[in-house]
Amino acid sequence: MIEGLKPSNNLDTGAPIKVLHVITRLVPGGAADGTLNLCRGLRESGFQVELAAAPDSKMAETVQKMGIPFHPIPEFRRDVNPFYDTWAFFKLYKLIRSGGYQVVHTHTSKAGILGRLAARLAHTPVIVHAPRGSIFHPTFFSPLVQWFFTLTERLAAPWADKIIAMCQSEVRDYLDRRIAPKEKYTVIDSGIDLNRFRHAQVDIAEKKQELGLPKDSFVIGMIARLSPEKGHLEALEAFLKVYKEIPDAFLLIVGEGELKEAIRQRITRMGIGDRVVMTGYRTDIPEITRTLDVSFNPSLWDCSPRSILEAMVCGVPVVATTVGGIPEMVSNEETGLLVPTGDVEAMALCTLRLRRDEGLRKRLTAKAAEKIKASFDPSRTVEKTVQLYMELLAKKGFLGKT
Repeated sequence: MIEGLKPSNNLDTGAPIKVLHVITRLVPGGAADGTLNLCRGLRESGFQVELAAAPDSKMAETVQKMGIPFHPIPEFRRDVNPFYDTWAFFKLYKLIRSGGYQVVHTHTSKAGILGRLAARLAHTPVIVHAPRGSIFHPTFFSPLVQWFFTLTERLAAPWADKIIAMCQSEVRDYLDRRIAPKEKYTVIDSGIDLNRFRHAQVDIAEKKQELGLPKDSFVIGMIARLSPEKGHLEALEAFLKVYKEIPDAFLLIVGEGELKEAIRQRITRMGIGDRVVMTGYRTDIPEITRTLDVSFNPSLWDCSPRSILEAMVCGVPVVATTVGGIPEMVSNEETGLLVPTGDVEAMALCTLRLRRDEGLRKRLTAKAAEKIKASFDPSRTVEKTVQLYMELLAKKGFLGKT
């Protein structure tokens, strides 16, 4: 936190500063987890935090346990829909206008466009936007939709005081498309709950049995939303090559998403249904991560995949592609193994190296543990966000030094 500035000092009243976080869909995945972790940390730092999003039954219990006031916006949809988007906008505007928030912090593209506009029209003192990954890639949307989002992001950029990127690659992506000038951006990584993963206790044999895996199996795990950019189909191709060399290998796919049926069909066509386990949505990610022998991250596009950080905390070696912000997280041959995007042969070879070379595994995981402890502590994520809020509020004259 900034020395001399206290988040409990709200304007002239002395009440806690009110912050509304807005995210399009509160569905299981990195964006939602990062947003909820940030909300939890801000509340513990003395802020009055509230959350608005399209509701999701799987995440509702988590929000309820956190004790954070939740404002459902069921009209939020991922795809462009003039009817629902307009309805969602007016709901947001009414909420922000009546809520008396000093900060509105939007996450993801749809919530970012509608939330920033609503907050600007409601005269919110500070508006911050976190894209939580670039949308300007073919794995997300068609060229026409990308062109539309580029125009809308350029239009919406002035409505925010700052745009928070999770990595330098994300900043470059936005600069390349001339969304906003360089000074508009700041980089704050999403952080993860280190203690939840570091202190996870698991009987690996029992967990394997629960997941339907043989006790002595070599488990390659992919924990990610089942969506095109994550590279699940490429993971299947790489795994098939590994399985031909390692008969006791199994692929564990954890997550939900729109590609679920396509992945199942591909598994059937490849004839590896007895070697691939799809778990669906799980809440025991720390325990599952500790059960893995290798973490697969074959993303076609990504910013800062949380599963990489989680594997590093748990001492699981990582094989990942060199896209987005991944090279900022993983140093090749030092804290993990990196391969070109879509290179399933290289992914398989790296996995075989890890299976056969215990010294390599130990060296990579030891260095990874050092890096994550130094660079990805969630307390620093919260601290940097608090500092940003306070600087922007003070700059606009809404805070005084105490």
